[in-house]
Amino acid sequence: MPELAEVAFACGKWNSGIGKFIKEIYANPSSRVYRDLLPKDVVSELTKAKLTSSATHGKQMLFKLSGDKWLGVHLGMTGSLHINCSNYQNHKHDALILYQSNQALIFKDPRQFGRLRLHTGKTPPSWWSELPTSMLDPTFKISILSKALSRHGKRPVKALLLDQKYFQGMGNWMADEVLWRSGIHPARLGSKINSAECANLFSQIKFVVHGAMKSVGKHGGDPPKGWLFHVRWKNGGICPKHSHPSIVKKSGEDELLVPQTPKIEKIKTSVAKH
Repeated sequence: MPELAEVAFACGKWNSGIGKFIKEIYANPSSRVYRDLLPKDVVSELTKAKLTSSATHGKQMLFKLSGDKWLGVHLGMTGSLHINCSNYQNHKHDALILYQSNQALIFKDPRQFGRLRLHTGKTPPSWWSELPTSMLDPTFKISILSKALSRHGKRPVKALLLDQKYFQGMGNWMADEVLWRSGIHPARLGSKINSAECANLFSQIKFVVHGAMKSVGKHGGDPPKGWLFHVRWKNGGICPKHSHPSIVKKSGEDELLVPQTPKIEKIKTSVAKH
């Protein structure tokens, strides 16, 4: 599933459509991304509207249009945004196409785990404004982390980092990166994280989040060289900080941790679902 910075980069693909009117819309009537609304409502509400702005919050996107219209987009597991020519013909996995005078804004989702939402109002919808604090927001403080650790003391820290109630946009590779840099085993319980470790963990969260936004969020692709990201996808990758291989067994959604200390040589992490 696309994570915080990947969502920001994907959202930016539609920014060339800002300031332009939507002339025609294709809304795939069989796509399950319309579980909260009818495809025909998107067509009737947004045709002839002007796209005026875009924003992201964690894994969510919000596009503002003229006439007090708001379009919410969640990419799910396989969703993606694209731009093509104005005479683009819809394909099987296209869930939504917004046709403008010189281009087409396309939302594809093969597995249809994504989601579209529609709102009319002077202010953003509650499902946007009531989202938890963004990790990019100045109000994202260490108190959010410490509260989560104390409230969910029996949960593994990796699973806790993936909880969107506290860490909007955090996903598997970002959580692995944070824990690797913090030297904290993903199976450690929240109650076992002391104050010094909590402070370091928070610092690494901020580092990874902002570093990902400056690289992946702006240019797409991968994070900078030297990040765990580049060796985490298969067994036997060489740890960026050490000369030995990362000894990892990965199965399904199971995730990895490169050993940080001599005490941690081989680990089996629990399944971490988004």
